[in-house]
Amino acid sequence: MSSPTAGPSTKKPLNHSVSSCSEYERCPRRFEYGYVQRLPQDRHVPAHWRYGTVVHAALEAAYKQVVMGKPLEATGPTAQAALERAWAKEEMPDDRAWLERAEQAVADAIAQDPIGVHDILGVEQFFKSSMGVGLRFAGYADLVLRRDERTVEIVDHKVTSHTRTAEELHDDRQLNLYGYFALEQYSWAERVVVTHHYPPLRSTVSAELSPETMTAVVDALVAIARTAEADTEYAPKPGEHCDNCPWADRCEAAPARARS
Repeated sequence: MSSPTAGPSTKKPLNHSVSSCSEYERCPRRFEYGYVQRLPQDRHVPAHWRYGTVVHAALEAAYKQVVMGKPLEATGPTAQAALERAWAKEEMPDDRAWLERAEQAVADAIAQDPIGVHDILGVEQFFKSSMGVGLRFAGYADLVLRRDERTVEIVDHKVTSHTRTAEELHDDRQLNLYGYFALEQYSWAERVVVTHHYPPLRSTVSAELSPETMTAVVDALVAIARTAEADTEYAPKPGEHCDNCPWADRCEAAPARARS
């Protein structure tokens, strides 16, 4: 793959990701609060977002046990304990039925292993890159596997009630960025397969990434990051997203409905 086109950066480097670029596109003011000033959030994100964090924590604990040599089917107690800790940490609602659904989803993922975790390269694998242009991009992939002597697979756990198509995964910015990272990090890798794992649905969807799409996605992200670094105003862009903004109370542009 070719490296994205270089360009001058007018401010001190920031840590960029797909999330930060998406936040800048959504509202530069939110980007400023979260990624420039790094302000603590004034209120919780919605509970259904935190639910995903809880399930991720349980699966992370299970797969880390596999890396240490334990069979996946024997990691249930570790995953259950991690889920309970995460439920409390995320201050999830006192909803026993919802907790039981999370427990069942994790238990099914462990018992059925729809992914096939036999050669794990990383759990919550941290990737970083300068993208060849002096920027700082980074991200954590839920699970990274070696499928064969030239194929790396990147797995992203999802707790949604609907699945995405293979075509959508092929074009997904987050997955393409991770694919770019993986090809930089693993010199043996020639192919990147990406998988969405849906524990509540007991299913997976996979796609192979193309070098052309990975490069195009990275070029687009670099352009957004360059614009964000050059911004000095961070003008707010009010909209429906204000309703879930953790800094709505301090933003003068937020509509009244979005305030506490």
